[in-house]
Amino acid sequence: MIDRLPQNASIYGLITALITAFIMAIGFLAKQILTDPNKKAEEDKALLKELLEGFGLELPPELKEQEAKVMNSINTQ
Repeated sequence: MIDRLPQNASIYGLITALITAFIMAIGFLAKQILTDPNKKAEEDKALLKELLEGFGLELPPELKEQEAKVMNSINTQ
């Protein structure tokens, strides 16, 4: 009976690891599906703009256009 304990422990460890990996995979996929890609893109652009300004670098036209869109949406409300 004592000889079978290490075998059972390794099987339980494997099962626990598989269940944990499965739960983590579901959580990752749920986050990817539920995250709005447009919101993420806008947040990324805002962060990039902030970093470029912080280092005193020139902003590309795409980031300058974003500022105009934000101002327009604020002014229309």
